[in-house]
Amino acid sequence: MGARRTENPTGTRDGAPRFGMTDEPPSTGEVQDMNRGVDAPGDEGSIHVIPAAVGAVAPVVNFPNDCDVNRLDAADKTAEQNRDGDGIPDDVVRVRFSKTKFEKAWAKDDDADKWTELFEELRNTTAFPVEADDPCAKPIIRVVRFDDSGTTFTLKNYLDRLNGGRDWVPGFTGTDSTAKTRRWPNATFGARADCPPTGNPPAPPSGPGSEPDNVDQLTSGCSNGNGSLVSKVISTDGSIGYSDISTARTASPSLAITPENNDNDTYWTQVQNGSDAFTEPTADTSFGFRTDGASGSNCQNTSFTGVPASTLGDWSNASGVNSPQGYGVCTLTYGLVFDDYALPYATQTSGAVAEEQKARTVKDYWTDIVSDGGQAVLFGKDYAPLPGGANPSGILGIARAGVNAVGWDKSASGGGGGTPGGGTPGGGTPGGGNSTTPPPPAATPSNRFSITRTTINSRRGTATISVRVPGRGTIQALSTARNRGKRFRVGGSRVGVSRAGTYRLTIRPGRTAKRILKKKRKLRTSVRMSYRPTGGTTRNAAPRTVTLKLRKRARRR
Repeated sequence: MGARRTENPTGTRDGAPRFGMTDEPPSTGEVQDMNRGVDAPGDEGSIHVIPAAVGAVAPVVNFPNDCDVNRLDAADKTAEQNRDGDGIPDDVVRVRFSKTKFEKAWAKDDDADKWTELFEELRNTTAFPVEADDPCAKPIIRVVRFDDSGTTFTLKNYLDRLNGGRDWVPGFTGTDSTAKTRRWPNATFGARADCPPTGNPPAPPSGPGSEPDNVDQLTSGCSNGNGSLVSKVISTDGSIGYSDISTARTASPSLAITPENNDNDTYWTQVQNGSDAFTEPTADTSFGFRTDGASGSNCQNTSFTGVPASTLGDWSNASGVNSPQGYGVCTLTYGLVFDDYALPYATQTSGAVAEEQKARTVKDYWTDIVSDGGQAVLFGKDYAPLPGGANPSGILGIARAGVNAVGWDKSASGGGGGTPGGGTPGGGTPGGGNSTTPPPPAATPSNRFSITRTTINSRRGTATISVRVPGRGTIQALSTARNRGKRFRVGGSRVGVSRAGTYRLTIRPGRTAKRILKKKRKLRTSVRMSYRPTGGTTRNAAPRTVTLKLRKRARRR
């Protein structure tokens, strides 16, 4: 969309696209960049973030070959079916993950990095006294997206709800321009020697899972998109991954189970929602995971939180994960559309008449997307319609109001565009200065921050903590410790920052802490970090243990 950022080295707005699509809503800073356009004045605009559809992010599995899924406890597997009533089981039993097991598997905890550790009942000591011979005793290989993606962000958002202490968000979805959502616990982001070289001179591309699979148990395909991820899962025995339903169903071979196939090891499966109920990601909750089931995502009743009142508001906190009803991992797909196309594309050489026609096309297209007819086709594509129905304050109502506000040269006296709704796209010139969309409320600045590094200086007895923040505000660190049963203040640091970035706060021990360090040479402390953005609210990180150290100084001879 021509945002002014490092990814746009020419500093110009791309003249070809007139709208964008994303699964991860832009932050307020990213919206501001898109609104500003290029450094030279004359192409500024206002971006609407318009919800278009809802999709499910489902766990996909390649269950270990020759491992008997029926050994799983009832709580860890789906029920067998016999849909055609022929007396022959359909062979559709699938492993499923409780919240705790799902989160631990993705983090590669030491007690959850084998299938027989995560599901102890799979271990067959009678048939296989030697564990290495047991086909179930295989490592769980995590297959992830090669590229930064909204699908990955949604999965990590769900994992963060399950275990906030892991710091999935923002710790593993940070603002690092290279890695972003591509960093994972217990894995290294770096050169992927197994992928075709890129660049000039050719070199291995950077990606997640740069170590051998037997080391970090994490890998990916070598190209972008969910399709590459699903293909890697299909070819990797004992792996887990994640995908939208549409990609999983249309993969080759499909991850939709073929009944009575007798070798159904690859599929998508269930997770628990906010009520701890195991739920299917498909709208057809009985047979949607099968080749003879209906399409559609089980997200039509999802409760979304953090939804702003307008498409000009901040959608970066909108979330459909861990909803108490429906499927537990749902996400919105958004369009990025300008409010008045006469402004951001005023400098294009095609002329005002041609640009107004393009604006009309964009408005007609989006009017159709949010109409009843446009929403009705989503189930057939393995998505779900926007929630809210006719309620103007529901997500569908907000989207329709945003589309209705889109126009051309709205400061002039042009006529109004058609109102998106249950009928057909409106005619007439888009725009006019009489938009009915109310101005959005002031966006609350994000207070999410991450601790990226802790450095111990044993010569001075200090600790330096690196903190990444999204914008202007105040960062504070407070360190305490216990001595003889009493807690005392070790030291602290407070810094005001003017922009987004990574900043260092140094904790220097006070008098009591210095005395203990000189005597014992180390001191176990509890550090509390907080960040308050300017105009926003304070966010406190969970206390973390930092051990200060002080080595003896060498005596001079």
